[in-house]
Amino acid sequence: MGRERQKGGPLTTSNTLLSGQTSRRDASSSTLPKYKCHLAASTSSRTPASSRRSAKSCVVVSIVEGRGNARGEIGLASMDALCSYLRISQFIDTASYTRLRIQLQVLDPAEVIVPDTSMDKSKNMTAVTEVIKNTFPSVEVTFVARQYFSDQRGVQLVQQLSDDESSNITPEVLQKYYCMAATAALIKYVEYVQNVLFAQSSLKITYETLSKVCFIDLTTMQNLEVIERPGITAASSRSLYSVLNKCLTDGGVRLLRSNLLQPSTDAPVINARCDAVQDLIGDQPKLERLRAIISGACDIQQLVTVCCYLEKGTTSIQNAEQKLSQVLNLKDTLNLIDPLKKALKSSRSTILRACCEQLDDDRFESVINVLNERLSTNVTMVQKSSFGIRNRRCYAIRDGQSSMIDLARRAYEEMINDAEEKAKEDTAKLPDAKLVYTAQRGFHYSVPCADPLSVLKLPPEFIQVVRHRASVSCTTRELIKYNDRIAVAVNEIMLSSNAIVVGLLSQIRASIACLYNVVEVISNIDYLISLAMYAMKTFTVRPTFSEANALVIRRGRHPLLDFDSGDVVPNDCVCFFF
Repeated sequence: MGRERQKGGPLTTSNTLLSGQTSRRDASSSTLPKYKCHLAASTSSRTPASSRRSAKSCVVVSIVEGRGNARGEIGLASMDALCSYLRISQFIDTASYTRLRIQLQVLDPAEVIVPDTSMDKSKNMTAVTEVIKNTFPSVEVTFVARQYFSDQRGVQLVQQLSDDESSNITPEVLQKYYCMAATAALIKYVEYVQNVLFAQSSLKITYETLSKVCFIDLTTMQNLEVIERPGITAASSRSLYSVLNKCLTDGGVRLLRSNLLQPSTDAPVINARCDAVQDLIGDQPKLERLRAIISGACDIQQLVTVCCYLEKGTTSIQNAEQKLSQVLNLKDTLNLIDPLKKALKSSRSTILRACCEQLDDDRFESVINVLNERLSTNVTMVQKSSFGIRNRRCYAIRDGQSSMIDLARRAYEEMINDAEEKAKEDTAKLPDAKLVYTAQRGFHYSVPCADPLSVLKLPPEFIQVVRHRASVSCTTRELIKYNDRIAVAVNEIMLSSNAIVVGLLSQIRASIACLYNVVEVISNIDYLISLAMYAMKTFTVRPTFSEANALVIRRGRHPLLDFDSGDVVPNDCVCFFF
């Protein structure tokens, strides 16, 4: 079902806040998302998330501050533009906005949106804006018309979009004026810049009370070397985060970073995590099995998000291809649930047992059955080449689901065969040439040429010659025509497949809560495995808690001291009133 869109003027004003000017996206790119999703084509040979993630975050944060007597009360909402998890909070801050600075450090946003103050005589958001720009100079600050910071609209959107099972929204939360105002603007803005429309009851919306956590100011974070200092790359410096980070998934990376920058002060939570790490250390084969299973999981947070989008206008070929790839990767990831359950069954710790119970849900079987009914079982194999990736998409839908797909696929196969036959004739004139395929150029010929300065004489029918380091690529007019015809067939397959995928996603959406559980389970396991791997390779100690609830660490040390050349003398530490 669709939902009524709020009408109004331009959403954003210029980032430089010039009076009377508005910032509109170029019409030629109006359908392209601002933050783009980069998904792996296959689910094997995964590298650690810390090394493959883009340096740029995709988190967008919305901030609004109270006016008059309510000044200092902050409403905050944050969402990764590529995910469907919305975090909201409201708190009273100090005059220097200490708590806001900490929250932004934890969230690591790419962009912050604030109300446009050009028409506001009180200028109360100016101080917040200056704090953001001075503390986080690399973060983009965008001014949004104040009319979109509407608490009433925020309440409506939260009630419409939140999945009740996954969210923790209560009537008390809906009464938080500034929190709801920030939420309304954020949802509207993300839909605008990403050119999407969220489906009803699809988002996981969590209100964070920020209780039982330790607030660490930015200076202390840097002095303790919890994370890398701004402007210094991870390769040239060490930090607690870089030492502990062995995560394979983006969710695990985010959880590790959040727990380091804003650690829990809840003794039962800390003990439960220690039990889980100890459980993994004591059963190394289980740890290796879990890590191997998780290494085959795509970033499921982004995969779940595709279920939250409604069709908005005409779908482009690029969007159809991406959506189809996401659904295929979702199917591959869900097939890991059974192996994951079996690996967790022998767990003794509370957290790992809870993860196993979350995976014991009949809805997973229903979702997998829905996917298997429409998707072919022969396309989940590893595909690394550009041609293999395209074939994976073209043959994703089962035969007999659509006559248009079947006809286009038959034409596609015939033209591929014709192109290969023509290539045999052409390569007979160039014995060393071979037919290759790339996503940018399609089918063309590659001729080895070890000497880049040598003169290579080609027959006149070979055109569009491009010299590379160790080869020369070229094509023919006939091959160009085949590429054009193949592209038409592929586009027809993609658009027809998209219609089936849309119906498929609408069926899965009813069970989206169980998919959010998978996200949580995989992130937690990845995070705990990362800690266990460090503890296995390094001498570590477990903290204890006294009857007075004091934290006691015996013979502890900062992990970065292990990299010093001198001897490290461990110390005892007692933290009272913990």
